[in-house]
Parts: sequence; structure tokens; C-alpha cells
Amino acid sequence: MPRQELVLIGASAGWMLPTPWLSQFEAVHAWDIDPLAAPLFRWRHGQALQKSATHLHWHTGDGFAALKTCLLERPEAFYWFDNVLGQLRFTGQDVPSVEQQLRRIQKQMRSVAWGSVHDRMSGPCSPLSALPLAQQGVAPMAIESPQAQNWLHEMGAISPCLDHLTEHVLPQGTQVQHTAWDFKPGYAHWLEMGWCPANT
Repeated sequence: MPRQELVLIGASAGWMLPTPWLSQFEAVHAWDIDPLAAPLFRWRHGQALQKSATHLHWHTGDGFAALKTCLLERPEAFYWFDNVLGQLRFTGQDVPSVEQQLRRIQKQMRSVAWGSVHDRMSGPCSPLSALPLAQQGVAPMAIESPQAQNWLHEMGAISPCLDHLTEHVLPQGTQVQHTAWDFKPGYAHWLEMGWCPANT
């Protein structure tokens, strides 16, 4: 994984990002459309980034719109989509349009090292005990596959669940981790995360 520059798309306040991981980079370029994200991100990570001499460059705006230019300017950077690709489901587009946008993003990212953490499914749940521990897998994992159905069963998922349309976000064969996140009592998210090197 490249460690010189990190490009964060949908950085938010950086709640899901470990500070030591961010601090290994020489520079972090972060995009988020929320004007409140920058001060919260600096409050959470700023002191440690200064200590590690990691230069933080914040951009308030649409990271997706900036992506094409950024890929041309920073082809050696590592790109991370931070819990944002699964949210395209809520942008008012119809399902085929969201799926088309996700395919386009995957195609755009072929020449760089990149990764994502994103929602696969979310909805009410009633696990028999604690939520399951994280599991390893390989992308894509179809919802109807035995592994996925067993995972949802362990989460105690209750139909109907919301499909975030991210089954094919990461390239085929990418090693991934599946995590259950207890978003609030009686409601959980299935998160998928993984990264892949540049396709040279």
C-alpha cells in the first residue's frame, strides 16, 4: 500500500479512521461535502497528524466530482472511500443509476491503489447473543450465497433489510472483511471493507 499520500473521499469527521493509520502518511487529502466535517476531523486527528508531520489538506466539496482530476494529479496516492459508497443509495437516484455509478467508480480506480469500507445491508436485527465477530471473505459475495445468508442469520437480520447496492464495488477476487455494526439497539449494518493494488 502506498504510504506517501492518502486521498480520503467522504472523510466525515474521521470517526472510523484510526489515528495511527492516518499518521503513517506524509500527506492526507480529504474531501467531504459537510462544512462541519473539517473542524471535527482536526479535533479528532489534528494533534497527532501534526506530531507525525503528516500534512492535512482539507477540501470542502464533492469528492466524487473531484475524483477524475485528483487521479490525474496524484496517481501514486492510496485512495480510500470512507463509508460513502453505500450512501449513494440515498442520493435520489434510481437503482440502475446507482449501480452504474458504482461500476464507473470501480473502472476509474483501476490504475491506482484503493479501497473502501461501505454498507452492504442494513436493517432490524435480533441476534441470538452478541453480534458475530468479523469474518474474512472474497469479493463479490452474493446476497443469496450460503456464506452471506449464514452471516445475516448470525446477525439476526429481520426482513426486510436494505440492500445498499455495493455487492460489486470491489473488484472480483479482492480479499475483504465483513463486520457487523450495532448502529443502534435492534438495528445493525453489515459493513464490507477491502483494498486492492493498482492494476498495472
